[in-house]
Amino acid sequence: MCLSTVYTSCGSEQREIMKDVARIEAEGRGFWLINLFGERKFIEGDIKTVDLMDAHSVIIESDTPSDF
Repeated sequence: MCLSTVYTSCGSEQREIMKDVARIEAEGRGFWLINLFGERKFIEGDIKTVDLMDAHSVIIESDTPSDF
């Protein structure tokens, strides 16, 4: 099983949003993150990178400081 950690980045700063993300669903201007336990969180932005090999991470670039 491959679970990911999702981070948001704004400028040069990066912050962890959610661990153990099993599913990401696009909606409107953002994404629903759904973890292994079914918890959901919405984040606005664009996917910047997806690393499923080494870091198991997804970075979503956000222009909105409130998401950061």
